[in-house]
Amino acid sequence: MYRELLKESRAPSACERALEYATGRPDGLLTADDIPDTTPAAATRALARLAERGVLVRVSKGLYFAPKDTPLGKSQPSEFDIAQKTLLGRTRLRGTAAANHLGLSTQVSARPEIVVFANNMPTHTGALRVTLRRGTPPKQLTETQGAFIEFIHDRGSYADTSPAVVRDVLCKLLGGMSQTNLRQLCDVAIAEPPRVRAIIGALLEVSDVAPNMLEPLKKSLNPLSKFDFGLFTELPNAHRWQAK
Repeated sequence: MYRELLKESRAPSACERALEYATGRPDGLLTADDIPDTTPAAATRALARLAERGVLVRVSKGLYFAPKDTPLGKSQPSEFDIAQKTLLGRTRLRGTAAANHLGLSTQVSARPEIVVFANNMPTHTGALRVTLRRGTPPKQLTETQGAFIEFIHDRGSYADTSPAVVRDVLCKLLGGMSQTNLRQLCDVAIAEPPRVRAIIGALLEVSDVAPNMLEPLKKSLNPLSKFDFGLFTELPNAHRWQAK
C-alpha cells in the first residue's frame, strides 16, 4: 500500500521520508519540520497528502500521527506525547504518571498529570491535568529525568512500593546514567527548591556518584535548614543531607 501511495504522490521523496520518520518514532508524531532533506512546503504537502489517503492522522494544525495496528485496532497518540511535541520539551510527568513511568507504581490515572513550564496555560493538553510553572523552562531533560525530579518534588508520595524498593530503583536509574546525563541532571537540580536538591544529593551519594558532582548541591543548601524528606527519610544518609 505504501509503495503504491508513494508512486502516486506528487512529492514521493518527501512522502517516503515522512513515513520513514513517523514509523521509526516511538510516539509516531511528526511535523513538517521533522522531515529531513526536503523543503518545508514539500514536507507540508506530503503530510497533507498522506493524511488524505489515511496513512497518517491529522492531530492538530501541522501535527500528524502514524497509527500502528494493534490487537485492539489502530493505535492512538497519547495526550502526553502530543503535549510534549507541541510544547517542545517544556513538560514533565508528575504525580502517579511519574511514579508509574519510573516503575514505582502500578496505578494508571485516567487523567495523567504533567508540569508545563510556560507563562500561560497551553492548549492541546486534552484531559491532562496541568500544573503550570511560570517562567523560562530549565535545560531540557529526558522524559525519565523529568519524571525523576517530579517524583522527588512529591517526596515519593505516589509510590506504591516500600522505601527500600524506591531507593534501589532510583539508585539503579542514577547508576545507569552517563556522566553527561548525570551532570545535566545536577545542573537542573540546582534550580529546584532546597528540599528537592537535598533529596537528589542524598540519592546521588548513595548511588556512589563522583563527589565533585555532589559538592554544588551540598554548598547550595543553608546548613541551618531542615527538610521534610517524606519517603526518603529512610535513606541511610538522609540526616547528612539535612532531613528532619
